[in-house]
Amino acid sequence: MIPTHPLTFLTLGMVLTQSGCMLPESHHWEDSNGSQLHPTIQKLMKGYNRYMRPNFNEGPVEIGMSLDIASIDAISEINMDYTATIFLRQRWRDSRLVFPGNESVSVDGRLVSLLWIPDTFIPDSKRSFLHDVTVENRLIRIFSNGTVLYALRITATIACNMDLTKYPMDRQVCTLQLESWGYNLQDVIFYWTRGNDSVKGLETLRLAQYSVESYYTSVSEAVYETGLYPKLVLHFALRRNVLFFILETYAPSTLLVVLSWVSFWISQSSVPARTCIGVTTVLTMTVIIMILQV
Repeated sequence: MIPTHPLTFLTLGMVLTQSGCMLPESHHWEDSNGSQLHPTIQKLMKGYNRYMRPNFNEGPVEIGMSLDIASIDAISEINMDYTATIFLRQRWRDSRLVFPGNESVSVDGRLVSLLWIPDTFIPDSKRSFLHDVTVENRLIRIFSNGTVLYALRITATIACNMDLTKYPMDRQVCTLQLESWGYNLQDVIFYWTRGNDSVKGLETLRLAQYSVESYYTSVSEAVYETGLYPKLVLHFALRRNVLFFILETYAPSTLLVVLSWVSFWISQSSVPARTCIGVTTVLTMTVIIMILQV
């Protein structure tokens, strides 16, 4: 016997309505990586295997790199490291992504999961993160000849072996290294796209304690137990600004010593005067240090 209670029909209607609402959303999610892509990208992704590098079994893939140094936020002598924000750009050619025409196609950075990308990392990095405001700061551009431009914005705290024997008249040479994590020299080759001109931003940096004296790039190899891996190195020399330490350290210390001598010129029997001059000296030095720091 078929139930005819009104609540039964109401419950059955709610179930059908909910199932009808869920199906289009599920279908929309499945098509997010398919039919909703640009027709050119959709055609390129057909049969594309992102787990296989370009030129597989045909020689190593050449990856050109360039850097924009946006800022160097902190240089720590205690931890022997520096924090920098960089724009890393990588270019390589993937013959599987060739399409007719002379134009390039820019795709959403979130579609990076659909493509093969190099496993580049910074070996001396202590902490690093990829900027994600308002979205992940990635850029992917595919050219008609199969060239892929992949750019991202990174902030990293990188170790720097400092020689402090001549502090504060020292000169520090730090490096920024880029290596491949899993692909050796038989798989990928790194190179600077324009030599020393591949690095921008260092000549315009303004630092409180240091000034960038010089920089240059080099191509090297990282030797590990598992083989030889490509490595690019940016060398830059930092010269400490002596005037900064004169104003921040030497000048306040000298003034403090000079003011402390005033108390010796006061009679030993004038205790209130000696106390006042001591308190005034401390307050004066505090104000001077605050003004210099501003």
